Amino acid sequence: MIATLDVPTLAVVTAAVFTSVSAILILVYFTRQVYAGFGHWVLWQLCLIAGALVFAVRGPDPSALAVILTNALLLSSSALLFSGLTRFHSLYTSRVPDLANYALVAIAVAAQGFFASAAPDLDSRVVIYSLTQAVLLARCALEPLRLPAIRRSLSFLLLSAVLLVLVANNLHHAWLSAQPGPVMELESNPKIRLALLLVVVFDVVGAYCLLLQTGERLEAELRRARQDIETLARTDSLTGLWNRRHFEDMIEVEIARSQDEGSPLSLLAIDADYFKRVNDRFGHHTGDAVLRELTDLLGQQIRERDVLCRWGGEEFIILLPATDRDEAAALAGTIRNAVAGYGFTAIETMTVSIGVGLILADETAEDWLRRVDSALYDAKQNGRNQVAVSETPNRMAS
Repeated sequence: MIATLDVPTLAVVTAAVFTSVSAILILVYFTRQVYAGFGHWVLWQLCLIAGALVFAVRGPDPSALAVILTNALLLSSSALLFSGLTRFHSLYTSRVPDLANYALVAIAVAAQGFFASAAPDLDSRVVIYSLTQAVLLARCALEPLRLPAIRRSLSFLLLSAVLLVLVANNLHHAWLSAQPGPVMELESNPKIRLALLLVVVFDVVGAYCLLLQTGERLEAELRRARQDIETLARTDSLTGLWNRRHFEDMIEVEIARSQDEGSPLSLLAIDADYFKRVNDRFGHHTGDAVLRELTDLLGQQIRERDVLCRWGGEEFIILLPATDRDEAAALAGTIRNAVAGYGFTAIETMTVSIGVGLILADETAEDWLRRVDSALYDAKQNGRNQVAVSETPNRMAS
């Protein structure tokens, strides 16, 4: 069946398919979120269209100019595909890899001109075109795979497989043309017809893979944006600590884990003493700076698994997994001493009062928080710069 197909007609059909794919890429380019390199993919398709049309109309005995133009367009299309892929995946910071491709295209086109005019040789032209195209497509298929993230992209792996089939096809053509025997006739050779059909199919699949990669990138950015929004919603804007909303979620998680593992779980409620005086005397800007310094100081005293949150105003709260009452009280004492001995930039000294409590069996988060808050109240009532430990729901010691 392939032998009955007319090569110029196939070339026109090929150009029509390329045009349809180009229209889709152009529509996406102007109406959707696209990324660096997508414009090169549009130019890749436009060069394929022009190259296929020139090939279709140039006739069985093309002029040297037609040969040069056809090869320049088709080889440049592969160089543009490579440029788009490297920009899309941020593969290189230098333009040298791109320039190397365009230099290779220029050399191949010059050689095509020589074998089309000075020393006409169709087989040499086919060998030069096929080998150059194989090198360009192999770079497109293989070089991005150096990045681990790309090796996990099914859409790129499919694109790479498609490109490697085209590489194999071009190498096969180069090998056939290099064999001794009659000169290959482009108009009647069934392998040329098969090559055109392969290019049509693989162009559609390749463009689909590029659109899939764009979609994957957009979905990844949307996921990151949602995560960032969620993080912002759970983060205190002044100190960068987790806020009350995050703590209310984490306390339920840690209570459940404590019950499952049978491990202790303690809580510290910390309040900066006389902080209103700082704002009244030095202003809120200085007060904010003091809170940020206090945040850094608290963070230096705790473990990575501990959960430090800004509860509100000048009050902080620390959730201490796998920590019993005595360990929590000792940590509270360390924090109290560290704050009292720290030289704050604007106000020199400041103290904190701390309430401590170990969660009791079958105690709810709300009751536990209320009990620790009562311990904090006792610490402040006892003269501030104190640590008060909640022993039971009805009795506290300092």
